Amino acid sequence: MRILFIADVPLENPTSGSEQVLYQQATGLAREGMEVYAITRQAALPSWIIRDVTGVREGSYCASAQDMIHSFFSLWKYPFKFYGRFIEGAHFQVAVCHQPFNCFSLLMMRKLQHMPLLYVFHSPSHEEYLLSHRNKSVLRNLLHVKTRRMIERVCLKRAVKIMVLSRYMEEKVRDIHGITANRIVVNPGGVELNRFKPSQNREALKNRLGFPEGKIHLLTIRNLEARMGIENLLRSIHILKKGQAGIHLVLGGEGIERQNLEKMIKDLGLREEVSMTGFIPSRILPEYYGAADFFILPTRHLEGFGLVTPESMACGTPVLGTPVGGTKEILSHFDPEFLFSDTSAEAMAKGIQKAIERHFAWKKEYDDLRVRCREYAATNYSWGRHLAQLKSILEEIISGRCGPMNV
Repeated sequence: MRILFIADVPLENPTSGSEQVLYQQATGLAREGMEVYAITRQAALPSWIIRDVTGVREGSYCASAQDMIHSFFSLWKYPFKFYGRFIEGAHFQVAVCHQPFNCFSLLMMRKLQHMPLLYVFHSPSHEEYLLSHRNKSVLRNLLHVKTRRMIERVCLKRAVKIMVLSRYMEEKVRDIHGITANRIVVNPGGVELNRFKPSQNREALKNRLGFPEGKIHLLTIRNLEARMGIENLLRSIHILKKGQAGIHLVLGGEGIERQNLEKMIKDLGLREEVSMTGFIPSRILPEYYGAADFFILPTRHLEGFGLVTPESMACGTPVLGTPVGGTKEILSHFDPEFLFSDTSAEAMAKGIQKAIERHFAWKKEYDDLRVRCREYAATNYSWGRHLAQLKSILEEIISGRCGPMNV
């Protein structure tokens, strides 16, 4: 099988959830002997580069949000250039698209005219834009929103099948773009079970990572953006500080909200209760998950799936999360009591307090909970399961069993 992946995020060194899904799909299929290529873009590169990434031939070009004119011209130059180089040997049997812009460029150039397309829908492009540009005027946002929605719809209408990682995103793509249910398939994300696994010595991990002694350790790892709900989590820690001694939050991640969050920690008097680590490299993520007593997922909006949830649970650490998007689906099937009643600081503080009282006070019960978390993640969220379903869908698309292309 000869496959072309098309994405607006990089393949190499994934940091976000969507990048991790792209990486696992492309490199996973390459490991199984398929011929895999990828056309991608990212912010920090030479103008363009072609490289091998774990068996995948990737062409990637620079597209910076700070230089929109250069990025626009790059969008019409480099996908075409990479496609021409990659197609020299033989035609692709199928394309797998993550995000709309590179895909739209190739569609407009009629390079995907006779190629069946699977679209992996992570989240609505225009909603992501609005959430990250909420301080701009309505008029300034209007053109961006309409353009993004139109471009995404063109790609989705052209796809034979649309893959989503949660029922929540299935509803989104149906409501926003009018896609019929028979064209959508739900394939949840996964976790590398050999890498994300329980530690045999959690106290040693805590010491090595600098977790303060004698505390109940909460962990969250997020891109520091407004939709992630970190502000409400900090307010909940402020509430808990008054009634629950010994709480400590480790906050991992980078983003545009970092300075605001640092000021908030200072203003709320939480310097002893909250530690900001900055970006946590992928190679030591399992150590942070394994050392924490509870992982907190405080998302306010647009949680398409949330790979951090099965990753944490695979390490044995229970997750407490807001009832938003994919988090609700994952945790409600495990145990609904680990879902907060809503996204407010008060609901989070109440849920964290309840979890500590019910599960952390008794060592055997807490140890049993960690075993249950690992078993749940291993049973339901392996990348092996995800790839098997992806392969089955691609085979159906190539054979034509999914129906004709939407040209």
